Amino acid sequence: MVDLKAAAEMIEHQLSLANNIAWEIDFNAHTGSVVGNGTVDAAMINETMVSAYNNAIDNVRNTSYLTAKDVLEDQHNIAIDNMHTAIDNLVSATSVLQTVSVVADMAESATTTEQQIEVQAALTVTDMSIDQQDVDNFNDALTDVQTFAQQAGAFLAASNDTNMTDTIDNFAAQSNIAMASYTAVSYVQDIDQLMISFDQSNAYISFQGYMTGNTKTAEEIYDAVGYNGRS
Repeated sequence: MVDLKAAAEMIEHQLSLANNIAWEIDFNAHTGSVVGNGTVDAAMINETMVSAYNNAIDNVRNTSYLTAKDVLEDQHNIAIDNMHTAIDNLVSATSVLQTVSVVADMAESATTTEQQIEVQAALTVTDMSIDQQDVDNFNDALTDVQTFAQQAGAFLAASNDTNMTDTIDNFAAQSNIAMASYTAVSYVQDIDQLMISFDQSNAYISFQGYMTGNTKTAEEIYDAVGYNGRS
């Protein structure tokens, strides 16, 4: 940015000088004075100035100011937003299927033949069956919560791992690749693999097995929510 600032300020100075000279020339012309040739030369913008400015612009355009940590933190935030959307979808899908709770209460209360007949009549009058599409929406939302949560956790853990971020930054520098040119960041939990792909020459870098110490098993999650494997 230093070169760009200097190049821009040089042309900015010429613009200011040119306008000051022009007004002074104007004053002299109105008072009958003739300015000498070359008076405006000092305010001219020459090729060297133009080249320096445009080259500085190109250098800024081609410089990567993003680091691996920046990219991974950004992807973490995106995954968090996607997870929250999936949770909202899950809540909506749950409300659609909430009739099963009413049916469960009715069935639990029907301990006599008369009550069972009443339940039968109620189910005959009111359709309380569930639609497969509603079930699919529920299952899909639940799967999305898991997927985006995995991504969010993996990206955040990676962003805090200086060995990983340094390795990625060094790879990008040695390959003359700007971090901002990444095309995808992915995480696959089954094989515990994080991959960053770049637009240039289909380049990519991947890590496998780095989340071993941060992985929570299904059993640990079940214990946390008090689920013991029985309905």
